[in-house]
Amino acid sequence: MLQGAFSTLSSGLTMVLAFLLVLMVVVFIHELGHFLVARWCGVTVKTFSIGFGRELWARVDRRGTRWRVAAIPLGGYVKFLDDANAASMPSEAALETLSEEERRGAFQGKPVWQRAAVVFAGPLANFILAAVIYSAINAVVGVRTTPPVIDVVLPGQAAEKAGFEAGDRVVSINGSEVGSLDEVMRIVATSAGLALDVEVERGGVRRALSVTPVAKEHKDEIGVTLRLGEIGIRRLIPARIGEVVPDLPAAKAGLLPGDLIKKINDKIIESFDDIVDIVGPSANRKLSMTIERDGTLLSLEITPIVWVQKGGAATKSEKGRIGIAPLRPEPQSVGLFEAIRLGTKEMWGNITQTFDGIVDMLARRQSPEQMGGPIMMAEVTAQVVELGFEPLLRWTALISANIGFLNLLPIPILDGGHLLFYGIEAVRRRPLSRKIQEVGFQIGLALVLMLVVYVNLNDILRIGRRWLFGG
Repeated sequence: MLQGAFSTLSSGLTMVLAFLLVLMVVVFIHELGHFLVARWCGVTVKTFSIGFGRELWARVDRRGTRWRVAAIPLGGYVKFLDDANAASMPSEAALETLSEEERRGAFQGKPVWQRAAVVFAGPLANFILAAVIYSAINAVVGVRTTPPVIDVVLPGQAAEKAGFEAGDRVVSINGSEVGSLDEVMRIVATSAGLALDVEVERGGVRRALSVTPVAKEHKDEIGVTLRLGEIGIRRLIPARIGEVVPDLPAAKAGLLPGDLIKKINDKIIESFDDIVDIVGPSANRKLSMTIERDGTLLSLEITPIVWVQKGGAATKSEKGRIGIAPLRPEPQSVGLFEAIRLGTKEMWGNITQTFDGIVDMLARRQSPEQMGGPIMMAEVTAQVVELGFEPLLRWTALISANIGFLNLLPIPILDGGHLLFYGIEAVRRRPLSRKIQEVGFQIGLALVLMLVVYVNLNDILRIGRRWLFGG
């Protein structure tokens, strides 16, 4: 029992540390964007803070900026000379106490385009970080691409009714070219209830089809229920083993990378999904397996273990696991410019997916209960850490792109709210009154606080359901 408690504590500590590391990198880059452009525009920066609350460490640079790390590492801020608070709300009192020379470094005294540039630089830095991470992975590791070819069309579902056939190659969706089946699946999953115009190539001839994904509920491994679009197409992942995890049942039974699983308990295996479907509900039950190795058929027995997902202390899982992964496509080397193009495209895909998710929730095509806060992000981070360094980098890029986008929402107190005020000022040729801006900031703060309470309540209720019902 003591060993189990220590393991749980160690897993929880790893989860928290990994999450904080990812968040601090993303926040630092965001605030660095504000800081660098502010310095370029001649704005005096008083404070650069990672975190809020009690100060843990600080250093003042030669220009008088106080660099600090605070006790609550769930955000950060850059405070200018004439800011009233960390949200960059303008302060009339601060301006009145400044000398003529100091006023030249005041943020509110800068032209509206400079103020807008400083504010937009934060989200832009997040977008650049995401694109750089994706591009670097593409350039160093290579690009794994699954051709956008449909292997299976399920009978009676939307794709078959729309005229799709096995072997069709998807060329474009709604006029935009697609490069992989993963991209097709992503678009379908985020388009429940929306008609899609799909161009496919069949036998060298292009055909125009229209299909509407049907919303179906899926529960992920941390208990979040998602309503994802489906049309009834599948990719056949070969049942050939690409990786065997040491000390798990597959390794102990003698399975090797390259083995092709042909049969389990007299059921013919056609794809890796068939293996998952059988192994998942078979924890602690012996399975008979037939494999092909170097042209020879071999028989062996294997007993899946119970897999406890390390997504937090409240996670319960009864899935069987034997410790194998499918053979993945070999990464293809690409040139630097192609790596950057694909990395930028992936970053943009993150943004559009988040935007589509918000629109779906507003249109009630998705439930807002799937929204999560720091607890959910920490759980997912813990899972990603187990997968390796590359998935962790990709997760960091995803968070960076999403934080950049969410900060651009036109809510006063967020960067997007500031930009909204500056846009109005540019049109009117004078700023809104201080009273209106103060009311706007108060409304924005209330909205953000309500959102924070809501997403954290979602996380707490989800964990409670897992404790009570195991799912």
